[in-house]
Amino acid sequence: MDYELYHDESLEGGYWHGMLLVPAEHKQEYLDLLVTARKNSNYDEKIGLKNVRHKQGKIYNCVSAWAQIGVVCMRSKINGFNEYVFLRGEKANQGQYKRVDLCGLKFILFREPKAHKELTGYKDNASKIETTFRFGLKGGLHFLGSNEEPISITKIHFDGYEHHHRHIDKTRIIDRINGLREYCRISDRPDLIDDRRSNHNDSASQEYGDCQFLQLTDVLIGCFRTSLGYGTKDIHLKLALPVKRRLVNEYSKGYARMRNSRWFNSFVLSQCYLEDNGQWKFEGIERNPSEGVQPKLL
Repeated sequence: MDYELYHDESLEGGYWHGMLLVPAEHKQEYLDLLVTARKNSNYDEKIGLKNVRHKQGKIYNCVSAWAQIGVVCMRSKINGFNEYVFLRGEKANQGQYKRVDLCGLKFILFREPKAHKELTGYKDNASKIETTFRFGLKGGLHFLGSNEEPISITKIHFDGYEHHHRHIDKTRIIDRINGLREYCRISDRPDLIDDRRSNHNDSASQEYGDCQFLQLTDVLIGCFRTSLGYGTKDIHLKLALPVKRRLVNEYSKGYARMRNSRWFNSFVLSQCYLEDNGQWKFEGIERNPSEGVQPKLL
């Protein structure tokens, strides 16, 4: 199946890559859900989890709906179960439940715990980010794809190149991926990477729909990070509940339990770091044992 990949980042408790894979065939249908939530909450500005500061209001309602939509649409199979999301209205007594039959979104969360501070020999910080992005992309595609369900990446969207001080280097990311399994493919189109901004109200940004998926990626990174015990604000705990209950809690029970889940092979959580011998170590992400908000998440 063809997918478009959307990338965003977070710098709380390490460097987190978030990669949302959107099936191209149903891209407009996913977008329609996000736009419906925007209209219901009457909020049309750029959104992200870090922008939510109060437990009410337009942005809170919109982010809440988007987090639910992201989780429900991340199912790998429906199995006859109906799933609903609650689309809050602008006022406290407004809202509606909407049944969602879509599934198929995939998500890769990849963390470098030291935020690249121990990496040396790179020409700039963007090169470090491109390197660990490549690690996360390759491992994520191998985990989420299979011979029966191949993954073909037809477009990659990054959230703005300005903070990297240069455009994303396609050669460092794509051309250096070695040993990609036969069920994983990345297009060789010259315009594979779009790294314009993600604010749909800014004329220098990507297309409206692509901005929405980049912003959804931001929301999902924050929800996963918070659910793993790396939260920054108590208010985010409630917004992250769909991710915590449906995904992180099930993930923590182990691979065997996940095989029976409707979210099996729909997301992967992993990290890498340099060992003392200079070799890269790859492993799953565990819940943060020292985070002060952790007891509230269990």
